Amino acid sequence: MISLIIPTYRNPDYLDLCLSSAIDQQVHKNEIIVVVDGFIEESQEVLDKYKDNIKVLDLGENQGMQHALNLGVMNATNELILIVNDDNVFCKDYDLAVLTISDKEKTVLTLNQIEPTGPGIFHFPVNDFGKNPSEFEYDEFIKYESVIKKDELTVDGGIFPFAMHKKYYMAAGGFDTMYQSPFICDWDFFLKLDLMGLGFVRTHNAHLYHFGSTATKNGNEGDKFRATEGPAAEMFTYKWGMHPQLFKNNSHRPKGSSIRGINF
Repeated sequence: MISLIIPTYRNPDYLDLCLSSAIDQQVHKNEIIVVVDGFIEESQEVLDKYKDNIKVLDLGENQGMQHALNLGVMNATNELILIVNDDNVFCKDYDLAVLTISDKEKTVLTLNQIEPTGPGIFHFPVNDFGKNPSEFEYDEFIKYESVIKKDELTVDGGIFPFAMHKKYYMAAGGFDTMYQSPFICDWDFFLKLDLMGLGFVRTHNAHLYHFGSTATKNGNEGDKFRATEGPAAEMFTYKWGMHPQLFKNNSHRPKGSSIRGINF
């Protein structure tokens, strides 16, 4: 079994679909941990709806995605963890794709996504099954995903949603809570894993649907969240002495370089 970690922030309609699909499309009965990053009353009806199949952790007030993820992973009881946003919809047998790395401790596995618009910088397949839960064509998505999936790994991983072994998440110190933003902190985290010798791959044997940052930069508080991205990038540069970017062979680090006393 695996432990799913789903942070949520003021996004009950998307969370409802996320949890419904996570439960319905799993092969095994997995541990599903929902971490509520403030305003739990807005999601309480959804949480009660799935109470027999999920565990709920409440941060009490909005503290940020990093705190939510770290708390969720700390409470996971399985070695394999899968970190997913609340605006994802799960495909059929998604957990079988995750279990392929059960004996590959130093692999970080990104599950591919399908998005309604694009193409974007991460080269996800584009197919519009709906831009919000009320118009989402769930059955059509499940059928389409089963047709396009293939047993293939590519080296363009290192993005959400991703699965890995819990001990390496903990060894890396989790997500850095100094970042006052849901952006860039993932790049920081993946860089730490890269420096620890972990490898990144993307599986094309599972595609989650992604509505696209509905709780952050494309949501009701979009302006507030977008304003945090620049300062977060500056924090990364101050911390590591370089800008967040991909280097040769999709590496998060400039191999062979020495910056601020760090031999990359």
